[in-house]
Amino acid sequence: MQYRYDGSIVKVNDAFLRMLGYSREDFERDGLSWRDLTPPEWNEVDRKSLDVLQSAGSVEAFEKEYLRKDGSRLPVYLGAANYQGNREEGIAYILDISEIRKAQSALKESEVQFRTLAENIPQLAWMAGSDGSIFWYNNRWFAYTGTTLDDMKGWGWEKVHHPDFLQAVKAKFRAHIVEQQTPWEDLFPLRSAEGEYRWFLSRAVPIRDQHGQIVRWFGTNTDITIQREAEEALEAANRRKDEFLAMLAHELRNPLAPISTAANLLTVASPDKNTIKKYSEIISRQVRHMTELVDDLLDVSRVTRGLVSIETSELGIKDVIHSAIEQSAPLIDSRRHALSVHLAQDDALVLGDRTRLIQVLTNLLNNAAKYTPLGGHILLCMEVKAPCVCISVADDGIGMDAQLLPHVFDLFTQAERTPDRSQGGLGLGLALVRSIMTLHGGNVTARSEGPGKGSTFTLSLPLQSKPGKAAGGFAAATMEDDPGPLRILVVDDNVDAAESLAALLRSQGHAVTIRENAGSAIEEAASLRPDAMILDIGLPDMDGYELSRRLHGIPATRDGLFIALTGYGQAHDKVLAKAAGFQHYFVKPVDMTALRRALAEAVPASARAASG
Repeated sequence: MQYRYDGSIVKVNDAFLRMLGYSREDFERDGLSWRDLTPPEWNEVDRKSLDVLQSAGSVEAFEKEYLRKDGSRLPVYLGAANYQGNREEGIAYILDISEIRKAQSALKESEVQFRTLAENIPQLAWMAGSDGSIFWYNNRWFAYTGTTLDDMKGWGWEKVHHPDFLQAVKAKFRAHIVEQQTPWEDLFPLRSAEGEYRWFLSRAVPIRDQHGQIVRWFGTNTDITIQREAEEALEAANRRKDEFLAMLAHELRNPLAPISTAANLLTVASPDKNTIKKYSEIISRQVRHMTELVDDLLDVSRVTRGLVSIETSELGIKDVIHSAIEQSAPLIDSRRHALSVHLAQDDALVLGDRTRLIQVLTNLLNNAAKYTPLGGHILLCMEVKAPCVCISVADDGIGMDAQLLPHVFDLFTQAERTPDRSQGGLGLGLALVRSIMTLHGGNVTARSEGPGKGSTFTLSLPLQSKPGKAAGGFAAATMEDDPGPLRILVVDDNVDAAESLAALLRSQGHAVTIRENAGSAIEEAASLRPDAMILDIGLPDMDGYELSRRLHGIPATRDGLFIALTGYGQAHDKVLAKAAGFQHYFVKPVDMTALRRALAEAVPASARAASG
C-alpha cells in the first residue's frame, strides 16, 4: 500500500483489498483513507508511528487493526518507510494476523480451562519443565502444605517429603522424568501445614509439542490415606482370621485327643469301676471344654451382628462373684495360683443377667490364671463407689505392652501364647465381656504397666436403687430332690445321642422310650403317656416347636414336662421354644445335673390322675 500522510491511499494491491473486503471498483470510485479504516482507539499508535517514520524514514512493524467493509475488525502487523525519499508519502506492508490471533485466543481459552480444571480437581496438581523443575502448583497444593510458590518452585517440594522416603522418591523421579522421559508414578507421604503426614499416589505425564518433544510435565497427587488405612486394616483382619482359624483347629484338637484315647481305653480296660470313672471324667471335662468353645463361637457371632441379649433381674453382686470363683477354681488350682478375695462389707444390688455376669467375671478370672506363670497371685476386689459397684481382677502375670492394650477388647486379640498355657482360648472372651457390660449399662477397662508387670481388669456396674422385677424366662430349676421314676419320651433323629441319653436316664431309674421322628412320637403319645418329653428341635418331618404344640393338644401329654434339647442356642430359639410350650431349654451336650433338676419338676401321671 502506498499512502500520503494526510490519510489518503494512493495505491493498493489486490491482497490488501481482499483482506478488507473491498473491490478494485470500490477503491477507484470512492477512494480509501487509512485514517478512516483505522478504529479510533488506534489513532495514538498511528500518530507515534508517523512521527518515527518522518524522523527516521522508516518504522518497524507494529500491531494495529483495520476496519473491514462489513464493519468487522482485522488485526494486522504494519511496517512502513518513506516512498523514494518523499517525506509526504510512504509505502507500507501489511500482514493479516487474524489466524494468529485466533490461535492465541484459543490457546488462552484453553489455558483458562486448564487452570480452572486444575484448581477444582480434588488432587494436588503441578507442572514442571522438561527437566523436571516444577514451576506451577494449584491452590490445593499450597492449602495442604502451607507453602508458597517461592518455597516450592524448582526442587523445593523436597521440603514437604518425609525424610525416610525422600531419597527413593527423588531417584525414581529423576529416572523417569529426566533420564527415561516416561510417565512417572510413586507412593509416598507428604507433610501437611499442621505437620501431619498423609499418603499420596502421585503421577506425572508428559505434554509434547507438534514435533513430539516434551515441553512440560503435568502431575497430580491423590490423597489415598483412607484407602491405605482400610487396606492395612483388611490385611490385619485377614491375619487375625488366619490366626484364629489356626487357633480354632488347635483348640478343638486338644480335647478331641483325650476323648478319643479315653474312649478307646474304655473298650479294652478291665471292668474296674475306678478305671471307668477316671476315663469318664476325662471325657466329661474335655466335652465341657469343647462345649465352651462352641458357645464362645456362637456368642461372637451374636456380638458381630449386635444380637447379644440379656434377661435382667435384681441380684446381689456377691452371689455372682462367688459363683464365678467356683467356676474358675479348678483352673486356678491346677496352675497353683494364690487367689485373694477382698469384698465390701455390704452386698450391692444390680439389675443384670446373672448367667451373663458370671460369664464375664469367670472369663476375667480364667484369663488371669492362663496369663500368669505357675504359682502366681490373683487378687479380686469388690468396692462400692456410688452410683456404681466396681469389681477388679488383678494378676502378676505376663502383662501387656502399649500396642496390645488399646485392642485387648477387639475380636480375636490375644497375647503371645506361652508353652505352659496350652488352653489359650480363641481370643473371643474379652470382646464378649465388653459387649455384655455395655448391655448392662456398665463398662470394663484394662490396665497394665507393661510386659511382665501383670494386668488389671475393672468392671463397673450401676447400682440398683429401687427393687426390680425378674425378667421372664424359662422356669428356674430350683428343686434339689431327686425325681422319682418317670416315664420319659426322648425324640431325636440322632440315634447315638438318643441312645446315650436314654442309657443315662435309665441308670437313674427312669423308663425311657426313644423315637426318631415327630410323626411316630405323636402316633404313640396316647399309649406312652410320658411324664416328661425331651424333644430335639431339628427333626426331619417337623421341627420340635410344632411337635411340642401338637403334643400339648393331646390329653395324654399336654400336662407333661416339656424339655427342649437342641444344638440351636440363639436367643430367638429360646423365645420360640417358650412360645411353643417348653418349660426348659438345654443346648447339647446337656448338663446332666441341670437336666436332673429340671426333671424333678415332672409330676408322674399317676399323681396327675389322683389330683385330677
